Amino acid sequence: MEDGPFTSPPPPERPQSPPASYGVPAEGGAFVPWEHVFDRLRGALGYWIATVAPDGRPHVVPIWGVLVEGRLYLETGAPETVKNHNLARNPQVVVHLDGVDDTVIVRGRASPHVPDRRVGELVAAEFRRKYPDYAPEPDSWERGGLVLVEPDAVLAWTEMPTATRWRYAR
Repeated sequence: MEDGPFTSPPPPERPQSPPASYGVPAEGGAFVPWEHVFDRLRGALGYWIATVAPDGRPHVVPIWGVLVEGRLYLETGAPETVKNHNLARNPQVVVHLDGVDDTVIVRGRASPHVPDRRVGELVAAEFRRKYPDYAPEPDSWERGGLVLVEPDAVLAWTEMPTATRWRYAR
């Protein structure tokens, strides 16, 4: 098993916010445990992906995804979709899970990905586990429709004083 960016996160820190904003302490206080973030990313059924249109407008849609070997794979559908056209021009994304009181947000880049046979088998098996009416094969993404998200930062909170950020070095 390989370790991806979601298996070995950077150290937690407080996100920048105005002093006393939302009750987030500048120092101290509880952080959201990374295990909680990992479990939310792995268990989520819907992943809201925000891409950027050529004219700068945001485009946000819910899609399916899986976390395999610490890597986040999102199924983006046919190459002709708006999100795939946007990603071809600008790979910057924000991925947000459902939940106001249990928030997980991933900021980063998404690039088209065709997994090798071993990873393709793992990704297909995880999609079948999460979405019982969906049965992809390990080579289902040879013509596109799968992206790999490389995180720049992850934000999470379960209540405002717990706001936590993990920043990945590039």
